[in-house]
Amino acid sequence: MGNQDTLEDVFVAVIRPKNQVSLSSKEYRAKAYEILLIEVPLEGKEKKRKKVLLATKIQSGVDKARSILDYVDETTKPISNNQGFIGKRVVLMKKFPLDGDNEGREASLFVVPVSVKDNSKPIYSAGSPTFYCFQDIMRVCSETSTHFCSVTSKMLLALDKWLAEQHTVPHAIPALFRPAPVERVKTNVSNPAYSSEGKLSDEGLHMGYTALEIKSKMMSLEKADMCILNPLYGSDLQYTNRVDKVIINPYFGLGAPDYSKIQIPKREKWQHGPNSENLKSIVPISKVKSKAYHWTNRILHEYKALSTSEGVSKEMHHLQRLFLQNCWDIPTYGAAFFTGQVYTKASASNHKVIRVYVGVNTKGLHLMNMETKVLLISLEYGTFMWQLGHADQYFQIHSVENKMNFIVHTKQAGLIVKLLMKLSGQMTASDKGLSDKYAYG
Repeated sequence: MGNQDTLEDVFVAVIRPKNQVSLSSKEYRAKAYEILLIEVPLEGKEKKRKKVLLATKIQSGVDKARSILDYVDETTKPISNNQGFIGKRVVLMKKFPLDGDNEGREASLFVVPVSVKDNSKPIYSAGSPTFYCFQDIMRVCSETSTHFCSVTSKMLLALDKWLAEQHTVPHAIPALFRPAPVERVKTNVSNPAYSSEGKLSDEGLHMGYTALEIKSKMMSLEKADMCILNPLYGSDLQYTNRVDKVIINPYFGLGAPDYSKIQIPKREKWQHGPNSENLKSIVPISKVKSKAYHWTNRILHEYKALSTSEGVSKEMHHLQRLFLQNCWDIPTYGAAFFTGQVYTKASASNHKVIRVYVGVNTKGLHLMNMETKVLLISLEYGTFMWQLGHADQYFQIHSVENKMNFIVHTKQAGLIVKLLMKLSGQMTASDKGLSDKYAYG
């Protein structure tokens, strides 16, 4: 044994999932895990026992992970037909202050995940650790619980919280229980040229050289100038061979195409094809369908005229302002739009329903055909009156100057009327008692 001052106190939480499904669950359940604990008698009370985590001391300066894995393997042999449980990795969770005789010192808690629980019958061995359902343990665990020693209780509570946090991190739990790098090695071949001197042997060499001659020859010929390590190896990243999407070129393998069969459509066709579809989003449909106007040519003409004009700045912010100046002349510029319906008398016996956009801005009220995008009505403030209908389901517009009287049905009637009052200057912040049922624009 080494000097006590160079020994580090280590506690080990060996955990395993009860089944493979629990590893992919995003929700943490303590009952999905088992933890390895050992029972020890209470001081002065041989019949009463308490559960503790596995604990050992490790010499400072040695490979802690290897020492802990060896300790777990040796400790669990009595309960596994002398096979031992092979830990997948060693994770430092947290350091805890010790109390009692060890007050002032700290102990590290390491988590060692092992393979999923199998269907083999558990083996009981007196004085050896046993796997317990983690949920059952946590039900009786508290810092003052008599079932556990003080430091074990604190560590179990911290472990429960830590596992819950890991379940919220994508791929953290699958990475924790993923096979160790050494388990993923299928075949290992040692090159005798790079073996240590003490392990050189002529056995198995039938090439006319001794091991020393091979090593000398290869080292002289294959001196490495650079060593590059694969950063992914042993990183526990989640690998998958699942294909998310496969796109196959339908023409692959058919040989070179016959370019003589490729036909370019006539200018008239492509001018009124996809270009017309794009125009529908910015030009009223009635204008697009009009034979008197070729909007594609008009837009191209305006673009060329602007591009060659010497009196217009080509700076982006100047062009943007010029665009906005044209937009300012549009009656509906800056309007808030709502949806509604207007009923018109198509004949003496029935009515026609027109779905409209209701626009409200600083200029006034505007109705636009929802289907054709044609502006139907544009009324400026001061030329019309409005009245909010029953249950805020419609509003009525009356304009003496334009000889108009119509009703717009919309569930947003109350909001539209309030916006009309605000933008027309009839509503202020202090007008709390002002009625919005009837007003003059």
